[in-house]
Amino acid sequence: MYESEDIKAAVRSALGETVRETVEAAVKEMTAGETPPPAVRERSDDDARGGFKSLAHFARDVARASVPGSGASKELASWSARTAGFMEEGDDAQGGYAVPSEFRDTILKNALESAIVKPRATVIPMATSSVKIPYVNETSQASNVYGGVAIYRGTEGGQITGSNPTFGQVELSLHKVTGLVYVSSELLEDSPVSMEPLLTAMFAEAISFQEDDDYINGTGAGMPLGILGAPCTITVDAEGGQAADTIQWANIIKMWSRLHPRSANRAVWLANPDTFPQLATMSQTVGSSEVPVYLPANGAADAPYGTLMGKPLILTKKCQTLGDRGDIVLADFSQYLVGTKARGLSVAQSIHLRFDYDQTAFRFTLRYDGQPWWPAPLTPKYSAATLSPFVTLAERA
Repeated sequence: MYESEDIKAAVRSALGETVRETVEAAVKEMTAGETPPPAVRERSDDDARGGFKSLAHFARDVARASVPGSGASKELASWSARTAGFMEEGDDAQGGYAVPSEFRDTILKNALESAIVKPRATVIPMATSSVKIPYVNETSQASNVYGGVAIYRGTEGGQITGSNPTFGQVELSLHKVTGLVYVSSELLEDSPVSMEPLLTAMFAEAISFQEDDDYINGTGAGMPLGILGAPCTITVDAEGGQAADTIQWANIIKMWSRLHPRSANRAVWLANPDTFPQLATMSQTVGSSEVPVYLPANGAADAPYGTLMGKPLILTKKCQTLGDRGDIVLADFSQYLVGTKARGLSVAQSIHLRFDYDQTAFRFTLRYDGQPWWPAPLTPKYSAATLSPFVTLAERA
């Protein structure tokens, strides 16, 4: 014989099972054909910082990952897995890690703000290692324009004479540059706040300096072709009898006269700081007197002018020293092409390179290329004096 309480429990159990099955069947029927809910994503999947609090946090985790027995932190392991497809071949084997996008953008932004050429150039983002950019192959306007378009005077009912422009291509091929930053163990472990601006400033300054130097002085052999080595750059001769290591007002006038008129609104002057005493004391003969042309009377009481012929004058160590070709340059950098790899900045580290100094070495790599858009100077229709977006002054030794 069953007790009454046993019977009640059995009834409740049976009813509960029946209710559960009924509810499940109803839910299944209502949700039939619906798209299942998306999988839960980790916050770091959408985090431009990759889960790191700062660039110093990222750098410290990268350094610690190289210590035998330490391994990668949770954030670094997750970030490495996410960015494996973006690394250059062989980087993972060398302990390389792509910089999280927010920190990378900050470094490159700071580099851009201190750079001269790239903010003014035509920048081409590159998804591959090389890209070809077309240009109109126009070197003379003596008989046609745009490299082959000729204008004819026709007669009523006469056949129209055809003509076609000619084109060429500039090929940009990415080149890799690397740099090293050394950080002491004390700074790495004890002062991540201090390390943050230090790493950012070091990376940004090094990047902007090297890029500008390449875009101005590069040979084109394993590096960008700078404007000083480009076939399209015009070199203005020194004046007859001009003394060595001098700049005369006549030099400036003739340089301006060789700038292509279309570039006049965008051009800037670049000059080595060595040239400033020459620029500040330039004069023009008027009658029997020498009249200053850069600093007016009492001009020393104010800050020196930052313009020349109405265009910005930028004093930079990336130009050649006084008296050498390239100590002063007039350039329209909108006619200079810069190719960049969107994910070209990566960082690797080593505790072994300066082990005896107790320092960790951080190496960054960046890939870019650059060269002028023009193949050669342009000969205008009514003059033999060629024109170009890039003009410099010949050596005065």
